Amino acid sequence: MQQNDKMHPEDMRNLIIFGVLSILLWLSYDHFILKPKIEKMKAAQIVAEQQSKQNFQNDDLMELPRGDVLAEGKRLDIRSDAVSGSINLTGARFDDLHLNNYFNTTERKQNKVMLSPTKTAHPRYVEYGWVSQGDSVKTPNKDSIWKSSGVLSPQSDVTLTWNNGQGITFKRTIAMNEDFGFTVNQSVQNNSSKTVTLFPYALVTQRGLPEGFEGRWVVHEGPISYVGGELYDPDYKKLKKEPKHTAKANEGWVGLVDKYWLTALVPAEKEETTFRINNIASTIVDVKNRYQIDLMGQGRTIKSGEGAEFKTNLFVGAKKLDLLEKYEKEWNVKHFDLAVDFGLFYFLTRPFFAAINFFYGLVGNFGVAIIIFTVCLRILVFPLANTSFRSFARVKEIGPQMQELREKYADDKQAMQQELVKLYQKEKVNPMAGCLPILIQIPIFFSLFKVLSNTIEMRHAPFFGWIQDLSAPDPTTVFNLFGLIPISMPSFLIIGAWPCLMLVTMIIQRQLSPPPPDKMQARMIALMPWIMTFILAKFAAGLVIYWTFNNLLSVIQQYIIMRSMGVEVHFFEKLKKKDESDNKTVEKSSIEEKKEALKQELLEKKEEKPKTVSKPKPRRKAKKK
Repeated sequence: MQQNDKMHPEDMRNLIIFGVLSILLWLSYDHFILKPKIEKMKAAQIVAEQQSKQNFQNDDLMELPRGDVLAEGKRLDIRSDAVSGSINLTGARFDDLHLNNYFNTTERKQNKVMLSPTKTAHPRYVEYGWVSQGDSVKTPNKDSIWKSSGVLSPQSDVTLTWNNGQGITFKRTIAMNEDFGFTVNQSVQNNSSKTVTLFPYALVTQRGLPEGFEGRWVVHEGPISYVGGELYDPDYKKLKKEPKHTAKANEGWVGLVDKYWLTALVPAEKEETTFRINNIASTIVDVKNRYQIDLMGQGRTIKSGEGAEFKTNLFVGAKKLDLLEKYEKEWNVKHFDLAVDFGLFYFLTRPFFAAINFFYGLVGNFGVAIIIFTVCLRILVFPLANTSFRSFARVKEIGPQMQELREKYADDKQAMQQELVKLYQKEKVNPMAGCLPILIQIPIFFSLFKVLSNTIEMRHAPFFGWIQDLSAPDPTTVFNLFGLIPISMPSFLIIGAWPCLMLVTMIIQRQLSPPPPDKMQARMIALMPWIMTFILAKFAAGLVIYWTFNNLLSVIQQYIIMRSMGVEVHFFEKLKKKDESDNKTVEKSSIEEKKEALKQELLEKKEEKPKTVSKPKPRRKAKKK
C-alpha cells in the first residue's frame, strides 16, 4: 500500500518540468509584456504629472501685451510667404505665429494670430519633449535654453540642440513647407555610460477659450481627434463633463479647431501612439482652464553610444479643404479633411462646396457663383418642383368647391374631411404634393448654411456694393434707412437690404400658394415671411442672397405653370380686383357727381323761370244813391 502511495518518478519529473515552465512563462510574461505596459502607464502618468506641475503658475495670472512678451529672451525667426513668427529658444516652444494672408477684419489691418506665448490674453503654443522612465535622466523642460542659428524658412531647415550635462544630447530638426505644414524630428544621442528609456511626446496647449470664439452650434470649435477610424470632437461644454479622453492606435491625428483655423499634430511614425484630449481645471481663482491635446510615442530604450528619434508633423493655419487633402496624401493620414465640419449632410455639403468653388474659378466672385449655383440647383429639382407647383395650381382651381364643402359641413368636421377626400380623388388632386418643395429645401438650406458658415474660402469674400463678406450678415439695417440716418442700431435690429428683398420674394411666393382653410393657420402663414426675415437677417449674407434668388426663380416657375393651366394667379388677381374696385368707385363717384350736377342745374333753371303776374281784379264802382 505504501508503494502505491508513492509518485511515479516520471510523474515527479513532469511535475517539476511543468513547475519550471510555469515560472519561466510567468517571468517571460512579466518581463516582456506586463512590465512594458506598466512602464508605459507610468510614463503616461509622469507626462500628466509633469504637465500638471507646469500647468498653473504665476504666468497664467498675467495678460501682458503680446509684443512686450515676444521681446523677452532670444528667438528663432520663422519666415515664409504664408506665415511669420518665431520659436522661443527658452523651452523651444512654437508660441509665435501669424498668417500673412489672413486678417481679423475686412479692413486687412491686423493679421490672424495662431499661436501666442504665456503671459498673453489668449496663449496657445506647441511643445515637444521627452519623458524619462525614472527621475535619473534630466530631460528638457520649459526653462531649458536651446542653441540654434539661422532662420527657419521653406528653403532652410534649422536644428536646435540641448545637452543635459549627463552625456545625453537632445536635438530638434525643424522643416517647413510653403504653406502651413511643419515637420519636427526629435532625436536623442546617448553618450553616457548607462542605458536610458525615454518616451517622446508633442502637445498643443491653450489657456481659456480662443480669441473670437463664437460658440455657435452650426460649426464645431474645440478639440478633435481621428484615431483608429473613430472621430471624437467634443465641444468646450462637453469637456467640462468629460475632461479626459484617451485613444491608442498606429495612426491618427489630434488637433484644436476654430471656426476657420486648425492646429493639429500628426505622428509620422507608424507605431502605437497614445492620443489624449484634456481639460485641466484650474484650482486658482481667476485662472482659466487649460485645454490640451497631446500624443506620446513608444518608449525608446537607448544604450550607451546609440540614438533614437521620433518624427511629428504639425499643421498651423487655415482649414482650406484642398490643402488638407494635400496633406492627407503627403503625410499619409486618413480623413484630415474632417477638420472642416460639413455636418450630417456631408453627402450634400461636399458637392455644394465643390460646385460653388468651381463656379468661383470661372467668374471670380463667390456671390455670383452662389447665384449660378442656385440656377443650376433649380434646374436639377425642376421635375419635382414642377409636379408640386402643378398640384398647387389644381388645389387653387378646385378652391371654390372646397370652400362650399367647408361651409356646408361646418358643424361636422368628420363629414367635411370625407367629402374633401372624395373631391381630391374625383379631381385627382394630391394636396400633400405641394409640400415637396419645402421638404427638398430643408436639407439644401442647411447644407448651404454649413458651406457658407464653415469654409475659409467664403470668409471675407466680397459680392457687390455694401456686401464685403459673404460669410457675415448684411451690415445695413432698415431702421436707419440703410445708413442714410447716422445712428447705430442694436444687433437684433440689424435687418439689411438683402433680407428686405428676400422678404418681398417670400410674400409674393406666399400669395401664389393656396390659402389654408383655417383662419388661425392663415394668419400664422402670413406672419412666416416676417419671422423668417428677422431670423435670417442674422445669417450669412451669401445664404440670404441664395434664398432670395431661389424664391424669385420659384415665383417665376410657379407663375408660368399656373398661367399655363388657366388658373388665376392669386397675387396679381388681387391687384386686378383692387384696380377694378377702384375704377368702380371712381365710376360710381362720377355718376353721383353727374346726378348732383344735374339736380343743381334743374334747381337753377327752376329759379330762373319767369313768374306769372296775376292781374288785379277791377274794383267795383260804388252805386250812387
